[in-house]
Amino acid sequence: MYLFNRSITVNVRSDDTKTVTVDGVFLDSHHELCITLVVEIESRIIISAIGEFRRVPHTDCIETQEQIKKLVGVNLGKNVRKQVQAAVGLKYGCTHLTELTLECIKGLMQATYQLMHLTMKADQVNELVEQYLAGSCFHYKKA
Repeated sequence: MYLFNRSITVNVRSDDTKTVTVDGVFLDSHHELCITLVVEIESRIIISAIGEFRRVPHTDCIETQEQIKKLVGVNLGKNVRKQVQAAVGLKYGCTHLTELTLECIKGLMQATYQLMHLTMKADQVNELVEQYLAGSCFHYKKA
């Protein structure tokens, strides 16, 4: 018998050459949270953030939904985790919204590599990926 389940889904799309849209859903036995972030590709800044809490375990949880607007302006190039926690987490936020937002950002980073393949040669992309991920895991360990 399962006592708990959790799924996080992230979809990244680009409808133009200037922005990327990230849709995220956090679904578990007690929550259903949805967010959509629009990120300007060149600046790597969140320019739009909307979402809704469809199901929450406590009536006051819904109040933290308003924090989503504070994601606008977050710069994905520096101190991302700290910026996201300050915007939607900690004392007046929601830990699950923080998790969902960070997963959306990770998905965006993965999609960035796909975008690079559309505009750059494979060896250029590989070089940038090697530099960016150096030391991040076993595969990209530094020599």
